[in-house]
Amino acid sequence: MDACRHPGRAGAAVVAAALLVCTSMAAAAAATTAKVTSASQSVGAGSWGAVATSATDGSSGSGSLLLTFRNAGTTSSPSFAPQLFNVRNTGSLAISRAAYTGTATAPSSVNFVVESCNGTWNEASGACQGSPGTLATVLTTPAGSSSATIVSTTVPEHPGTAVRLRATVKFTGNVPNSPATTLTIGVAVDRTYVRAATTTNG
Repeated sequence: MDACRHPGRAGAAVVAAALLVCTSMAAAAAATTAKVTSASQSVGAGSWGAVATSATDGSSGSGSLLLTFRNAGTTSSPSFAPQLFNVRNTGSLAISRAAYTGTATAPSSVNFVVESCNGTWNEASGACQGSPGTLATVLTTPAGSSSATIVSTTVPEHPGTAVRLRATVKFTGNVPNSPATTLTIGVAVDRTYVRAATTTNG
């Protein structure tokens, strides 16, 4: 017999009792429903990326960085000044690696080396100073007009930070004074190079 259904002939007392039972059952059902509702989760999200830039004021620029090296010496005794540049983390997430690409337009006697310094760069001479002040190679291009890509852990790990790198011309033999030798630096950050986002209970 359904206690929540009552015939029209039932007395006032029976009606009141039935209403009390029905109200209690509804409240219990609502309480049970509330208990099985799971808490929602919010997954951290963000952007990732890095870019090579010659700017030193914190701006990032966009795309690839073109470095132009002019021979300040003679064909038989070439001289090229090294150039320093930044690789800046432009995302909102930390990164652990990046793919560096160097594309050279150069004579067959020339190649490029990009290096980091664990000391302090001398901005005037491009030398790595300090204790120990040692260099580490980030990228090397083959001789002549060529391109090379390498995945490196030398990166601006945290958002808004930058690493300072040096590009140097290496040569064997004669190098014409013109046209100028150039190196284009590109930086790419894959999703797998990004630290995992955190999950928090909400």
